[in-house]
Amino acid sequence: MIRSRSLIKTYLYKIFLLNIILATLFIITLNNSMGGAGNKESEEIQVDKNPLAINDANIIKGKKLWRKTGCYSCHGGNAEGGVGPSLQDDVWVYKPTDKMLFKTIAKGRSGTVMVGWEAELSENDIWEVIVFIRSLYTGDKSKIIW
Repeated sequence: MIRSRSLIKTYLYKIFLLNIILATLFIITLNNSMGGAGNKESEEIQVDKNPLAINDANIIKGKKLWRKTGCYSCHGGNAEGGVGPSLQDDVWVYKPTDKMLFKTIAKGRSGTVMVGWEAELSENDIWEVIVFIRSLYTGDKSKIIW
C-alpha cells in the first residue's frame, strides 16, 4: 500500500513537471511568434531622428523613465549590460540609429526577452529614454551615428 502511494506521487510529480515544461515551451513559442522590431509589421513607425536634444533636463527625464519601467533589470543601472546587452559601448548587433532604438523600445525585439513599451510609454517618453542611453555612451566617438 505504501509503495503504491509512493509510485502514484512519483507519477503525479512527473506529470506536473511535464506540464511545466510544455507551458514554458508554449510561452517561448508564443513570444517568438509575436511582433517585434525585427518584423515587417513594425515598419509603419515613421521616425528617423530623435527630436529631443541631449541636455541635462532630458537626460534626467530619461533616467527616471529608465528606472520607472525597469530597463535596469536587464540592461543594468547605467546600461552596462546584464541579461540584455550593454547600451554604453559601440558593439551592437543592429546599427544603433535613433530609428532602430525607437522601434526596439516601442515594439520589442522578436526572439529575445525585450518586450515592447509602446502601450506604457508615449513617443516623447521613448525619446527621453533614448537621450538617457545616448548620454551614457563610452564607445569610440568616431562611430557615433546619431
